[in-house]
Amino acid sequence: MIKKYQSYIITIAVTIAITFAAGAFSQTIKLNPIKPGSNTKILTDEQQGILAVRTAKASVVNITGVPKPNPAPNSSGSSPSITASPGQIYGTGFVLQADGLIVTNGHVVENANLDYTVILNDGSEYPAKVLNIDTFDDIALLQISATKLTPEVLGDSGALETGQSVFAIGNSLGRYENTVTRGVVSALGRAVSPSGDGTRLRNLIQTDAAINPGNSGGPLINLAGEVVGMNTLEDTAGSGLGFAIPVNTIKDAVQQIKAFGKVSRPYLGIQFEDIDPGVQSAENLQLQNGALITAVMPGSAADKAGLLAGDIIVGINNLTINQSQNLDSIMGQFGAGNQITLKILRNGANLDVPVVLGVLQ
Repeated sequence: MIKKYQSYIITIAVTIAITFAAGAFSQTIKLNPIKPGSNTKILTDEQQGILAVRTAKASVVNITGVPKPNPAPNSSGSSPSITASPGQIYGTGFVLQADGLIVTNGHVVENANLDYTVILNDGSEYPAKVLNIDTFDDIALLQISATKLTPEVLGDSGALETGQSVFAIGNSLGRYENTVTRGVVSALGRAVSPSGDGTRLRNLIQTDAAINPGNSGGPLINLAGEVVGMNTLEDTAGSGLGFAIPVNTIKDAVQQIKAFGKVSRPYLGIQFEDIDPGVQSAENLQLQNGALITAVMPGSAADKAGLLAGDIIVGINNLTINQSQNLDSIMGQFGAGNQITLKILRNGANLDVPVVLGVLQ
């Protein structure tokens, strides 16, 4: 994980649920049913975990970045030198396709002044080209000139359950490649503000499987050896918790990048607070659920629809905001250009407000 991500204090806020038709990017491990009375040996949880890790590790890669050569001549007046800043970075990724398509976190390869190298499980090294970075969901695609690679098996993050066993695999601390840590899915649908500027990563998987600097971009796998998430952040407050991007979000981003060259995200154009006991008390609200609009961006879809600060969104179309699905989770079901109807509470009156969603730039 890049060093700047080590200092962030993570705040947990909201949920966004994204579903995606897996298509060519989803595979499943086929399990033969055990017939009653047969002699088939049932694997223990530990044995199943060992097999899962063994399956997934072969497709995990290390990623390093070093400063590009400085075109200015060195003291001899000939050979280029290497700049001392910003220094080397390290991270993890995993193989998506046999033709050398690699996925990692966007923050691992965001520095255009670095040259990136992908190191495969067998130790071979390849220069990497950054194809695209989706800064909204912190996902990046890389291409290397390797063939006949073994892609990871992608699972379904929508099927995850709290308490489910998972394993994080990555280049821990930039020194211990293919480090495996085990834990459980401790929560789903978390939202995190990693940079302190109001931006949020949403719908994250929370796990107590240790995620250390250098693990960013590595797979989070289930007991079947399927990737269910991509390790992204650690909570540096000492909680022992980490966060991973759901694999369904990755599938969605990859398909859009391959089809359109970029990821298109719907944009409503508001700042809001999810109503919880603290917000309810501070704002003296009667509602226990909803999204309190605190600001409306000028010229946005929300502004054009007439939304105001102080409005409370209680639902979208026929979906109601509650403890299991908040505004972000419902919004994740719609795309840019979709028309939706917001259920609004304004000064005690219930309103239906039609909105055409914009495109996040």
